[in-house]
Amino acid sequence: MRLTRPIAARWPVLLSMREAVGMGLAAIKAYKLRASLTILGVVMGIMTVTGMSSIVAGLNASMARQIESLGSSVLLIRPAAPGEHISDEEWRKRKTLSMDEVQAISVLPLVRAISPMEFVRVDLIKYGNQKVQDATTFATTAAYETVHDAFVQKGRFISDVDVDRASPVAVLGTDVVDALFAGVDPIDKEVFLDGRRFRVIGVMERKGKFLFMSRDNIILIPRGSIQRRDQRFNFMIADVKPISPAVLDRAVDQIRDAIRRKRKLRYLAPDNFAVFTQDTLTDLYRRITGGIYMVMIAISSIGLVVGGVGVMNIMLVSVTERTREIGVRKALGAKKRDILWQFLTEAMTLTGTGGLLGIFIGGGVAWLVDRFSPFPAVIQTSWVMVAFATALAVGLFFGLWPAAKAARLDPIEALRYE
Repeated sequence: MRLTRPIAARWPVLLSMREAVGMGLAAIKAYKLRASLTILGVVMGIMTVTGMSSIVAGLNASMARQIESLGSSVLLIRPAAPGEHISDEEWRKRKTLSMDEVQAISVLPLVRAISPMEFVRVDLIKYGNQKVQDATTFATTAAYETVHDAFVQKGRFISDVDVDRASPVAVLGTDVVDALFAGVDPIDKEVFLDGRRFRVIGVMERKGKFLFMSRDNIILIPRGSIQRRDQRFNFMIADVKPISPAVLDRAVDQIRDAIRRKRKLRYLAPDNFAVFTQDTLTDLYRRITGGIYMVMIAISSIGLVVGGVGVMNIMLVSVTERTREIGVRKALGAKKRDILWQFLTEAMTLTGTGGLLGIFIGGGVAWLVDRFSPFPAVIQTSWVMVAFATALAVGLFFGLWPAAKAARLDPIEALRYE
């Protein structure tokens, strides 16, 4: 009490806020069911914001790590860019890379290394009685290690001599090794790729997943070691590492110019290929998650509006129930702004309590998702603060009418109210 008096004398607003918050909490305690039903919409809305923002933030962070795992400052050459909308006719006209184009790119002054990758369809990978059918097999060169920062943990990688001689050797991902060589050293063992014999010369370091697909379920062979009967079905792409991250954009221009020259494209003709950076993948993913954020905001807004209407309703009832109390306060000298602030604070206390419950529940949901599902979740402090501020704003907005109604009551009529 001794501390309260000097505080009340110096900061009367703080004391009135303390009293109003106490009244709001007392109302929640006295009418638990009514208060719970009132703030349920606020709880659901804030829970959605907290939980969904945590999951999306976790996915964004995971995606960034996965893109970085492709190799630092890598340029990708593909028939089309991610998110590019092209017709079926235009897609049929798109060409994959040829070795002449790869050679032209490799001698560019801003290119450190280029890794061509030719996808090879292999239906059955076999070692003894063990079989693998869903591994990705593609032919590449020794530059794959440099471009992707991917190295062997055992044995050696494909060499230029292997590529020149089209040697039947293979480097396996750890998932393939686990499936075929459980408890056995795979080096110098022979695997069969659709009946073709390949000697295992190395095992790649574990790389994890990219877009929820394993990057360790792969088999790398020298380019040319499996000859295609019909070259029309060749499908080759390439990844390029420039000499420095600082020249990334200039390297893109050089590569585009080299490919256009090789394909004899006219000056105004559009590219029939795409050269893009890892940032393109990141931007595309952020656009997708941006749509998720919009859906999240729409869903949470419905809950907040429902909760706000409930708060308005309960505050109007509270004004009616406490009409005589309001008259007494005005008779003792309370001003309109004091009554207005009292009821606004009570409304904000209701929604603030709902906001805190929503944050705790949403955080718990995010923790469960991160712990027991394949989707990562990271609680964002900024979104937690935004969620709580939004809960208070809902109380402020929807409490204005009841508070104004209470402030406008005539003290004489209020004292007569039974």
